[in-house]
Amino acid sequence: MSSISLLNTARDGLLSHRAAINLTGSNITNVHTPGYTRQLPVFSSRGSIDVGASVGIEKIERVYDQFLGVQINDKMHDLGYSEAKKGMLEKVEIIFNESNGGGINELLNKFWSSWEDLSANSTGQVEREALVSASQNLASIFRSSHEELVSVQNDANTEIAGLVHQANGYMSDIADLNNEIAAIKTGKGDANDLRDKRTEALKGLAEILDFQHLEDSNGSVNVFLPNGMPLVMGDRTCELDVEVDPANSSFYDVVFQDDHSTVLNDTITKGKLAGFLEIRDDDDKIANYLDKLNSLAKSIIDEVNKQHRLGYDMGHNLGGNFFELEIGATEATLETAAENMRVSTDIAGDVNKIAASETVNGDGGNAEAMGAIKDKLVMNDDTSTFNSYYASFVGKVGQDLADEERGLDHHTNLMNQLINKREGISGVSIDEEMTNLMRYQLGYNSAAKLCNVADELIDTLLNLMR
Repeated sequence: MSSISLLNTARDGLLSHRAAINLTGSNITNVHTPGYTRQLPVFSSRGSIDVGASVGIEKIERVYDQFLGVQINDKMHDLGYSEAKKGMLEKVEIIFNESNGGGINELLNKFWSSWEDLSANSTGQVEREALVSASQNLASIFRSSHEELVSVQNDANTEIAGLVHQANGYMSDIADLNNEIAAIKTGKGDANDLRDKRTEALKGLAEILDFQHLEDSNGSVNVFLPNGMPLVMGDRTCELDVEVDPANSSFYDVVFQDDHSTVLNDTITKGKLAGFLEIRDDDDKIANYLDKLNSLAKSIIDEVNKQHRLGYDMGHNLGGNFFELEIGATEATLETAAENMRVSTDIAGDVNKIAASETVNGDGGNAEAMGAIKDKLVMNDDTSTFNSYYASFVGKVGQDLADEERGLDHHTNLMNQLINKREGISGVSIDEEMTNLMRYQLGYNSAAKLCNVADELIDTLLNLMR
């Protein structure tokens, strides 16, 4: 090997180990950067012993487990789905929280008690005023509970529109990064940092909706909905949009921007978007809670009105409706009972029109019969009282929330395991990087010594030729 070849070997050693040292420094600097994947230099020998063997960095390897990345995205689908449902169900639980008093159960008991008090003194003005107040409070809590449930539905609907906008942002980022990575793959530079950013964008999109993705030969990731409809193809996106559905309370449907005729609600089955869609629309969630609330209110209105019409008021007239939905209404409807329940305007204006008497003699028999309604089996096909029906209803809300909390805890634990596994593979270990730094520094020093030896050898040869 000539002296010049020896210098070239030393130069290549210096350059390659300096690059490795710089790369290690970059790993250490990014130890706390979210989504950063550590990188390793892959050394390879160059040349031969005859012409001068040297070392160089063949490539910079991104230490990444692609299968683990797919698992993390899949779990993000589940995690986002459970987080969305749990958050909405917590709002529902607050509506029916009886711990601070003033809930439907307490006000329903006060309503029955007020009838019992009136039965003991059917002509008492204080008892009649107390009954009207208790009845108005009961009607008010039904109205407010209905309004708050609808508000939770509307909140979910608003979240859907916001998530569609976020999803479009992630899809646009993925397409832009695909374009940059494809360009770099042709030899213009290194794409590892861009791949990290794309992995984070895919993870963000995975929290919103479920998808499948494939990497093509030029390094671009193509993203598809579970039914195969494309979201990202290379540097192009098929962005989503929302369309008002008049047949569903004017709530939003998820569609493509360029195709509003294809509704994607049922196609999206995981992620936050699916969670909010289910909470808003599913027959077993808020829609079911509204049905149960309306069913309870309707039955109370019907039973109380039916019994009230059998009694006599202070003017010896047969009683009219005690509750109403609107002026002149005679029967409650299942769709509007809780939303519009209120005390009859006639009774609210004149408590003497309460039909507390069973006869024209002014007894309290009908008030007693009204109070006894609380023990009648009129709900769930005549198997439950009003109070037990409401207790079962509230229990279902609590159970639904508990199920989602358990599901979220399960998905969170699995996600933490996957992230820890990813960190073990792709994360930066300071101890390991410091070890590598010493190795590369040793290689750099060795190359520097070789450079000195080659320089001394050349000087010696030149002196011999003089």
